[in-house]
Amino acid sequence: MGLARNLGVEIGDQVVLLVNKSSGGANAVEVTVRGLFSTIAKAYDDSALRLPIGTAQQLLRVQGAHAWVVLLDDTARTEAVTASLASKLPSSEFQVVPWYDLADFYHKTVSLFSKQVAVMKVIIAAIIVLSITNTMMMGVMERTGEIGTSMALGVTRRRILASFVCEGAVLGICGGLIGLALGFALASLISAIGIPMPPPPGMAHGYTGEILISPRLAFEALTLAVLTTLLASIYPAWKASHLVIVDALRHNR
Repeated sequence: MGLARNLGVEIGDQVVLLVNKSSGGANAVEVTVRGLFSTIAKAYDDSALRLPIGTAQQLLRVQGAHAWVVLLDDTARTEAVTASLASKLPSSEFQVVPWYDLADFYHKTVSLFSKQVAVMKVIIAAIIVLSITNTMMMGVMERTGEIGTSMALGVTRRRILASFVCEGAVLGICGGLIGLALGFALASLISAIGIPMPPPPGMAHGYTGEILISPRLAFEALTLAVLTTLLASIYPAWKASHLVIVDALRHNR
């Protein structure tokens, strides 16, 4: 559509295509505009046109084609279709290349976003560790007398340590599951409403963003909550297990 707008042509107009042949010289063919198309890439729309393969071969005075592009309805099938085509086509004549091997910008974008997400994970983990550590330390201080009484009755320090670590694990699992439930509910609500996004660099149209929660993402979030909570409970548990029994019994007096 961008090229048609630049040339000032509409559907049904006659245009002449002029090209330089690979063997030298020029060739031209007159065609009729049958339709207009538009993609998300403005630079592509401003220079691209589509025509039948027979017309293209006649225009360039060539036989066959040097590259074929296969468009899929589902991007997730890329690997399966690539493997299927590679097994059916002779490797001496055809080279099957998936789109992501040719998308340098895509790889750089994924790398950038992955680093940003990693930094956010570190920040979230630090917040969880500090907050849970503070909460459990307050719990140890409030239960110092109880801990001293338990050790006076014969409960070992190792059991005191294990009980606080288990408490941290239960806290992490329950908090992670509640967070997953709330996150899934909010993600579903936001996705149903939609997030209007502006056109990315080099694109002509914006899009409606949604929040996708995959099983892998949910597992990573739950694992992060449990592991950080366990890490945060180690010091309070160690502190509780190393209390002096006499001082602990006198704490609340």
